[in-house]
Amino acid sequence: MNWIVNIEKKKDQRIKVVFDPLNELIIFMGQYKPHNKEWLNFSEITHVMDIDLDGIKLLIEKSYDLMNKRLEFYKNIDEGFNVIRNIEIDDK
Repeated sequence: MNWIVNIEKKKDQRIKVVFDPLNELIIFMGQYKPHNKEWLNFSEITHVMDIDLDGIKLLIEKSYDLMNKRLEFYKNIDEGFNVIRNIEIDDK
């Protein structure tokens, strides 16, 4: 079973929650959707099935914070590669 937690004012970010009853796990995935591409996982936190509403809220926040940290690095790298078009290596 899956649930999607949309993030207000951020249409390119979301938290996907997956319930895996056979393994007794609940998985929180921070996802980002680059322009014209599929959703990518930027964070994943796995927790045992025994969880309450406060625990769910906390894990959503942690997943979101970790996603944003990694998203900042991704955007910096992406910006750099948009500037770099060609690199010449001199083999001596």
